[in-house]
Amino acid sequence: MQRQYLSIDIGGTTIKSARIDHSGNIMTKGKLTTPHSKDAFIQALQTIIRENPMIAAVCVSVPGIVDPQTGNVQFTGVLSYMGEFHLAEYLEKTTKLPVYVGNDANCATLAELWLGNLVGVGDGAVITLGTSVGGGIVINGKLLHGPHSRAGELSAIVTNRDDPDVEQRTVGATTSAVKMVEMIARVCKLPDPTDGRQAFQKISAHDPLAWKIFEEYCRRVAYLIIDLQAVLDLEVVLIGGGISVQPILIKEIKTQFAKVQKSDRRLMADIAMPVIKAANFGNEANLLGALYGLLLKIEN
Repeated sequence: MQRQYLSIDIGGTTIKSARIDHSGNIMTKGKLTTPHSKDAFIQALQTIIRENPMIAAVCVSVPGIVDPQTGNVQFTGVLSYMGEFHLAEYLEKTTKLPVYVGNDANCATLAELWLGNLVGVGDGAVITLGTSVGGGIVINGKLLHGPHSRAGELSAIVTNRDDPDVEQRTVGATTSAVKMVEMIARVCKLPDPTDGRQAFQKISAHDPLAWKIFEEYCRRVAYLIIDLQAVLDLEVVLIGGGISVQPILIKEIKTQFAKVQKSDRRLMADIAMPVIKAANFGNEANLLGALYGLLLKIEN
């Protein structure tokens, strides 16, 4: 029987956990609501650890800036109340086990490198579309961290530099999948502004109001990929996040990429369209990627 590892995926809404073996087989799963205070957050981690005895190591995916060497985290978004927290050190002292902590988008990328659609790819990227935009960049077959552990922070790319609203100038603000779904729900008078399935039913039916919003959204994603290509010239770009399971999304991003490229002869000459497809893993990506980060850490 292979050793099992405890993988924890910390999100703004839920904390997921799983026991996974060395081959990436998920043996058990757990989930609880993400707390809203530091004390409750730590207590939640202790509960997960207590419920998973006899494990070989702990690996964690978190939203925030992570130092891959120390496992220190500068939490962001709805978890900003945690501030800077020495998460790896805390877990090592608590469990007396090896610990790995990685940024959530980087973990999603590691999952694709290990067992997904980046296997054998030298230069690629994962773009995760959700409340904001996350990313992971692979160069020469390895995840790029950068000297400040901030490589792949695609949400911080400035695109609308002349927008009077400073907070609307970045990719993270203008390319939110959640906001896109909410806009479609509003103009189409859908009952639940958070129900992506209903929004995509309207999109798939080519409802004029929904399609206009969707088309513009896919164009913004295409511009982001073009920007990446201008700097990195990638082979493959994977689209992750909940909406990536919708085939029409990938198709329209490709269509918009081609349209933008054809509209400017410089883009036709200087930019190559990468392979654009959906990421292989959905909700399990961060759990698997965190484990692969741990295995790489142990190997090195």
